[in-house]
Amino acid sequence: VLSQRWSPRAFAPRAIEADNLSALFEAARWAPSCYNDQPWRFLVTRRGTDAAYEQLLSCLMAANQAWAATAPVLVLNTVAKNFAHNGKPNRWAFYDLGLA
Repeated sequence: VLSQRWSPRAFAPRAIEADNLSALFEAARWAPSCYNDQPWRFLVTRRGTDAAYEQLLSCLMAANQAWAATAPVLVLNTVAKNFAHNGKPNRWAFYDLGLA
């Protein structure tokens, strides 16, 4: 399955409905995580709505900006590398983010 997958390098410029985005991030919210810590955060910005889109786009390499510039939504994923409840390192944080 993995060897046959297609990875797009272009996006349709059409808008994504707010309900669809809400459903996507609601599913992420319900993803399991170690100690239910949910160490992920998402910065979401839509093209044409505010300066955040251009700021996030400018963080990408020029080659990636070329295809990402048509994406109707950009999402920056972040993760807390330490547990919230005790401050100790969470070695599963990146896995949990990927699952979300």
